[in-house]
Amino acid sequence: MLFNEKNDCLIITIDDDEKNLLRTIDEIDSDNTMFDFFETSIANSEWEWIQPEDIGALTSAPILGYKDNNDKIINAYAFMDYQVESFLGKLLEYGEVTLIKG
Repeated sequence: MLFNEKNDCLIITIDDDEKNLLRTIDEIDSDNTMFDFFETSIANSEWEWIQPEDIGALTSAPILGYKDNNDKIINAYAFMDYQVESFLGKLLEYGEVTLIKG
């Protein structure tokens, strides 16, 4: 899984092995499944799930971001299509998903 920050967006790209793993998942639209799928990729990285209230966001969108050494959020990116598209479904179909900086 690759995380690429570009033009106020975060583009997440997966490889064929990760796509094949997604194909085996029954509940691809579940938030818990999404968190589990990303767990290995973000566990030892600067990326983490950000709670909307931590950045004053009025959304339920999944938000990935990172913090500085003082636990201050530096950048946060949200999947704003969450109400009409599945985060993991889009990854499976296109091999990438774009989150918007917020």
